[in-house]
Amino acid sequence: MGAENKTIMKKILFVLSVALGAMTFTSCEKEDALTANPTFVQDSANSGAAGGGTTGGGTTGGGTSNFLASTDPSNRAALLEDFTGVRCGFCPDGHVRATAAKVSLGADRFIIMAVHAGSYAAPASGWANFTTPYGAGLIAQSDVAGYPAGTINRLPASNLGVPAQRGGMAMSRGSWAQAGASVNAMEAPVNIGAKATMSGDVLTVKVDLYYTKGESAVNNINVALLQDGLVSKQSGGSNSYVQNHVLRDFITGQWGQAVTGSTNADSKISETFTYTVPADYHGTSTEGGGAVIISDLKVVVFVTRGQTDVLNVIEIDID
Repeated sequence: MGAENKTIMKKILFVLSVALGAMTFTSCEKEDALTANPTFVQDSANSGAAGGGTTGGGTTGGGTSNFLASTDPSNRAALLEDFTGVRCGFCPDGHVRATAAKVSLGADRFIIMAVHAGSYAAPASGWANFTTPYGAGLIAQSDVAGYPAGTINRLPASNLGVPAQRGGMAMSRGSWAQAGASVNAMEAPVNIGAKATMSGDVLTVKVDLYYTKGESAVNNINVALLQDGLVSKQSGGSNSYVQNHVLRDFITGQWGQAVTGSTNADSKISETFTYTVPADYHGTSTEGGGAVIISDLKVVVFVTRGQTDVLNVIEIDID
């Protein structure tokens, strides 16, 4: 082979090596796993995902940049109202089962609200008091027969394919996960978006609703304040038992605030609620309800038909 041909071959080999190197580099880039955004996790199956103070997978509706609810049809998230008490020996097992259901179904698909109410939660010497003014009404509506009991989306237990304690909404702890899965399969007529912020001791909660289907019944917006990390003595637990998801207050009152705007399909509703957060509930002694730690607070927003039938629910942190 002549000198000229050798030179040409060297040039061809050089070009080929560069091209192969570029292809290899590009292929490695494609195969690298994407790093999840730490402040936004989109769940395409759920428009009511909690996190970062917004819902609907972090999307905006109708081209309005500050509208927080998704406009995409979705299924309902489940709301467990867990009727519990510090002197209820079987209640810690209920807490375990509720947490397991949340892990199994998804943190944004199964929302837990621990309602300390009934005889096992009533104020007593040497025991913490996590009660609210709302427990008796919720228990009466739910037809509770024993503790722990729970309702899922304030629907009759039989409608969710599980046995009721006494023919109403209340069901035993062994049924919570199955009932939650049944709710997750139901279409949601309304999507919820919300953002919660603190300024001093004032909590502001902005709530946006988007109706994917029309609602003829009166709908109520319910805004609940919950707290994690409360330590107390607990029957069936320990003297330093950590109470989570504890209902502190209903910012909108016992049964919520009626939606006054249109609830026809494609309607948008926006409401803002303010609430002065106290330093504690029932005091900070052994027999009180403990101090408020802002970083341990969460806000749960749900929409009901009247005072039952939770159409959708979300849980958010406070920014």
